[in-house]
Order: sequence, then C-alpha cells, then structure tokens
Amino acid sequence: MGLALFFVGMWRVDGVMAAMGLSIAGLLLMVRILGRRNLKNLRLEYRGPTRIEAGKGFHCHLKLINPRAFFDAFWVEFGVRPNGEKEFSGRVLWLEGNGTAELSARLSLTQRGKESIQKAWLKSGFPLGLMSFSRGIELPAEIGVWARQKTPHELHLNGFLLDGPPLGGSRQFGGRGDWRGLREWRGGDSVRRIVWAASRRSQAGGGGLLVREDEPPGSHAEECLVIFHSFGGDGNLIRPDRFENAISLLSGTLRLLQASGMAVRWKADFTGWSEREIRTRRQLAESREELLMARRASWTEAHDLLGALAGSRDRECVILISDMPLSAWKNLLPTKVLKPVLIDISRYDRARKSSPRNSRQMLGQKGGGK
Repeated sequence: MGLALFFVGMWRVDGVMAAMGLSIAGLLLMVRILGRRNLKNLRLEYRGPTRIEAGKGFHCHLKLINPRAFFDAFWVEFGVRPNGEKEFSGRVLWLEGNGTAELSARLSLTQRGKESIQKAWLKSGFPLGLMSFSRGIELPAEIGVWARQKTPHELHLNGFLLDGPPLGGSRQFGGRGDWRGLREWRGGDSVRRIVWAASRRSQAGGGGLLVREDEPPGSHAEECLVIFHSFGGDGNLIRPDRFENAISLLSGTLRLLQASGMAVRWKADFTGWSEREIRTRRQLAESREELLMARRASWTEAHDLLGALAGSRDRECVILISDMPLSAWKNLLPTKVLKPVLIDISRYDRARKSSPRNSRQMLGQKGGGK
C-alpha cells in the first residue's frame, strides 16, 4: 500500500502523497522486521508421559524459552497438539531475555497410536498488531497411546466376574470333576465353592470355612489360548471403530488372565499368527506395546483361523475375539471338547447401545417380554 501511494504521488507529482506512501512502506517494513525478529530463536520444550491409556487423563507441560540475552519477546502465543489431537496453548505478554514461561494442562487422548514428533507453533502480532507472524516447530517428544483395557462381558458368569482362577466356575470348560471331599478355604478359592452347611458346623467347633474339592481335571483351566482374527464370511462391512473396540477387548482379556495367574498364549492375524506368551507383567507390557501400532489384517482366510485353532492344547481354554460380527464366522468353528468363549463385537457398538429401540427391547426382556 505504501509503495502504491509513493508511485501514484510520483506520477501525479504530489510530494505529500509520495512522502506518505514512503512513510507507510517504511513502517510496514519495520513491523515485518521486528515481528520476525520477535519470534526468532524462541524454543519450546514438551514434558509428559511417553505412554498413556486412551481416555485416561495425564499431566503435561509446555515451556517457552527465550535464549536471547539482549532481546525480549512480546505478545507471544504458543501451543502444541499432542499426537494431532487436543491442542493446549497459552500466551505471554512479555518474556525477558534468557527467560522461560511454562504452561501446564491435563489432557486425555482417545486415538490409539504412537508419534515421535509433536506439532507445536508460535504466533505473535507484535508490534502494533498490524501483521500476524507464526512459526511451526517440531518437538522431538514420543507419545504412545495404549488401547483401552475392556473386559469382555462374555468372561462374566451370571453377571458377576469370575473370582479365583479365571473362567474357573464356567461349565464351558468341562464343568466340575468328580467330588473328592472337603478342605479348608484358602486365599484365591471361589466363594461359590464354599459348602455353607459344613462350614457352619466347622466354625461351631472352632474350625474355618470349607470348600468343595474336585478330582482333576476339575473345572479350572490352567492355560488359555486367545485368538484374534478379522475373518468374515458373509459380506459384513469393515468398520474401523469395531477394530479399535476389538483391540481394547483383547488388551483387557490379556490383563485379566495375567492378573489371575493364568498362563496365556495369544495369536493374531495382524502379527502373522506368530505366538506370544504372557506369564509376567513384563510380558504383558510387551504385548500392550505390540498392540499400540496394530493394523487390521485384510488377508485373513478361513484356513488361517482353523490353523490357529488347531494349535490349541488339550484342556486349554480358548477365547476368540474378532472385529467381525459373530454370525460371520461362528459356523466355521469345529466342535471341541472344551467349548471356546466367543466374543461378539456387535455387542459393543456404541450406536446399538444408545439406540432407543434396543433400549425398549432390553426393558421388555427384563420385564418378562411384555
């Protein structure tokens, strides 16, 4: 604008207009130089956890640093967007040379994944607010978001989470063995195995609680095979939200089994059906780290799933998890001595849970199907 006025003034031989245009051009040039200088060499540092669970809050800090000894910074806005999700930002009106300004926030991220570089930015309207200056900054800060750990409803019995060894009271795993006798209750025994009549007589005589003891193999599985697959045979649509739900259910299942002392093996098509073993918390953490970057396999065939099932051992419980509806692959499964637990991903659809129609159906079933 200033140059335009200057040239028009020169063309019209108007000294006032030319001087005005030259002054405006000089002012804008000075603003540009000072504005760019105001953001030059400013640095950002990010501090926060490197691993978090999706949906859980965490504290993080963003520090603005002015390493310049003789040049202060004015009217600076700064912010970062961790893993490309929620942004948190702040503003400082004046930052002296060799000074710092720190911003703290509590955030929660929802998208599973890992990023090693975080996108940050600086903005300023200094001086005079005539121009806006900005600068993008890439912060070397790794943030990994683990999948949520959801315990499948299918691992519950009659609405209550199985206590003691996982799946211990479920008749899916062979039921109880022949009755051997009674013994005193020990930590980890299922409450449902307490024989109350005999326990009252025992307590009356100064004894303790008594539980039923069965002959092997009994109903307690000592090992478990968890299989994750994406096979569907009836033309169902592929839904990314169901895959994320299925990963969360897999993570929750592995946590439950490991915490209960169960020796776990798990296989998945997205790992090429390579077997992973979990006996310790360290191995569980390694599996969660592998699930961090899991991507859906698009090449799973029926023979792949049957091959994974063929690797199950005698008296080993089997849990199958898929991002495809149960109806798409249930009929494919062979008959086994121990009936596997099948996780139906369609039960965990948010839209289905919030649907008024399904709510009425559930109420009708609860009220006796009226």
